[in-house]
Amino acid sequence: MMWLWAVPGGALIAVVVVDVWLTILHPDAEGPLAGAVRRSVWRLSSFAANRRRRPERTLLVWAGPVLVTGTFLAWIVPLVVGVALVVWPHLDGYHRVAGYGPTGFDDALYFSAGTLTVLGYGDLTPDTSAQKLLAVCVAALGFALFAALATYLIELITGLTVRNRFALAVHDQVRGSDGVGLIVRSLTAEGVDAARQRCADWAADLRAIDDTVRRYPLVALTYRPRRPDYDLEPALEHIVEATVAALLTARCATWRGLGPRAEELAYALLRAQDTIARRYLDDTVLDVDDDADQMLRRLQSRLAAELGDRYDQKTSRDGLVGVVLARSVPFLAGLRGWSAPLVTLRDVDRSSAGTGQCD
Repeated sequence: MMWLWAVPGGALIAVVVVDVWLTILHPDAEGPLAGAVRRSVWRLSSFAANRRRRPERTLLVWAGPVLVTGTFLAWIVPLVVGVALVVWPHLDGYHRVAGYGPTGFDDALYFSAGTLTVLGYGDLTPDTSAQKLLAVCVAALGFALFAALATYLIELITGLTVRNRFALAVHDQVRGSDGVGLIVRSLTAEGVDAARQRCADWAADLRAIDDTVRRYPLVALTYRPRRPDYDLEPALEHIVEATVAALLTARCATWRGLGPRAEELAYALLRAQDTIARRYLDDTVLDVDDDADQMLRRLQSRLAAELGDRYDQKTSRDGLVGVVLARSVPFLAGLRGWSAPLVTLRDVDRSSAGTGQCD
């Protein structure tokens, strides 16, 4: 009855192969094992960071590496055990060097790990054609797995670089103001053509962020940098403000040429929000929020104060402005709640900047 151990072994192998295929090779999916590890590590890190009297960013910085390591182990360990369970019932028929002694499950694990890593020491080798074919298939599976993991890491680092550069660029462009101030500066100091180009660049960056989150949900937002100015959350908040401001100012005759690029930016923003929400947040954050009028009034008053008579629009949530506000307000609230330790840290930073000290 030893052969029955091959059934759970084959099931473990199948689960790992499907999970790796979904997470690494499929652009729009995440395996259940990888998703479970991602959620568990992030929730544990966020809980530990929130439990401290002072927000501890270091815990979240290490969440990314721990998450990647945990996910890779969640694939490798079950795969080694699965192959060992398949091999174990037939291990007595394998060729062993003189003095090797009786075989047990530990020897099956030894053979499985050595074959998957394409090492194979030669002290325990298959004899029959079926056993040799199985060893070749296991070695090919191990080689493919480790090659996929290496490729995934390279692509992941590239995607994280795009995300970090976007966040840092927005931080530098805002320079202590917000998205509204950035649009106002572009229109008044640089002209409508510069504002159009800025909107187009932001739209391209948001499409790259959307692709990164879609392809690498495992770590796209849970891989946190040490420096707060690399965080994606405040950058997205500034882009929301800038998008609404661009759509509103494009209604004025003076800056009507900004309209097409502002709409392009709005659609790129909505798509990125949808992808992030579906990967990391509850889908309910995409529900329409009827309380977005407060944000609209704040942005309208800022535009009227800084642009003067050139801005002659009344408060209105019709058209694309209403869609962006209704979707962005609950999305930003959900994102802040998801990354609560980071929001707390930014509040501490602002308090320090305003008072010169931190409690």
